[in-house]
Amino acid sequence: MAGADLAILIVVLCALASVVVLFQTVSSHDRRSEENVAKDLLENLPVPVFVLDDDFRIIRYNGLFESLVGKTPLERFLYEVFRDHKVIDALQTCKKEGTASTPFYLTPSAEKRSYYMILKRTNGETIGTIEECTHGSTKEDVELYQKMLHELKTPLSSVRLMLELLEEEEDPLQRKDLTTRIIDEMDRLNQLTSDLALLIKMDRGLVDRMDKVNIVNLLSEVIWQMSVLADNKRVSIEAEIPSHSIFVEGSKSLLKSLFLNLLDNALKYSPEKTKITVTLQEQKENVLITVADEGEGIPEEQREKVFKDFYRATSKADGLGLGLGIALEVVKFHDGRLWLEPNEPHGLKVNVALRKA
Repeated sequence: MAGADLAILIVVLCALASVVVLFQTVSSHDRRSEENVAKDLLENLPVPVFVLDDDFRIIRYNGLFESLVGKTPLERFLYEVFRDHKVIDALQTCKKEGTASTPFYLTPSAEKRSYYMILKRTNGETIGTIEECTHGSTKEDVELYQKMLHELKTPLSSVRLMLELLEEEEDPLQRKDLTTRIIDEMDRLNQLTSDLALLIKMDRGLVDRMDKVNIVNLLSEVIWQMSVLADNKRVSIEAEIPSHSIFVEGSKSLLKSLFLNLLDNALKYSPEKTKITVTLQEQKENVLITVADEGEGIPEEQREKVFKDFYRATSKADGLGLGLGIALEVVKFHDGRLWLEPNEPHGLKVNVALRKA
């Protein structure tokens, strides 16, 4: 299988391990919102995933896993679903050692399709994920895998610590605060898996068809969607956008993800009582969209580095550092340009040029 895909499977397991702990630790009184976050995370993952009880019976799974096995797998034993002795061996190894992985065949037919399964044991349950085997790993794939694991240590460690505190805490106000902070950390993990899913989608050509997109309406939707988060941080978003329709050629879902990503990134670096300005200028052949914040900005020597996965210009910002790297890939996919420049007297401007339809 591809090294990048293997890295994503490891990331998925780390995220799911925290979800399992969340289900088991939080009392039923506090569970409703956490369960929604956990279910969203499960369904948004870009690979088939499942959770087993202590007897290796399937108790949770996402839609991709159900599609893979072709039947409802709930309450079935995993070794009944995948009748390969390597799967049974891997389950026993995982129960003893905490983790296991194995290649296996999905069906014992003449046209065998080879898959790779990774298992991780957490609090008496086993989390697993599957990917079809493809080509070999590259040096870049391995580096990406290592960076993912490093970046996930902080939110996963934070979730574990807060869950332990929550289990012992009796004060309702303190429990509510801990619950909110746990949800925030789970949202960070959810965002990472969503970003990775978007990259895989583009890489495999599984994007929406290219169409005429009203960029004025799309930016208005994005600004409205981000305004609640901005208000909570006491940051204003100002729009300098024409009132008439302007169209670009592209995927609406990818472009929306692009500008949500840029606004989210600007918000992370914006101090309280500052503003983010979104402008749209119509040119002869292109449209130029600029997202400008009033944060610390990025020194010139660091501007190219911020497009690399997991790079953050400052440690003060939350998140896992995928924002501008994702944005650049989406812009390239649309044959556009993305560049950075200072926002005087302080802050950063992110410029995106897209071709008009």
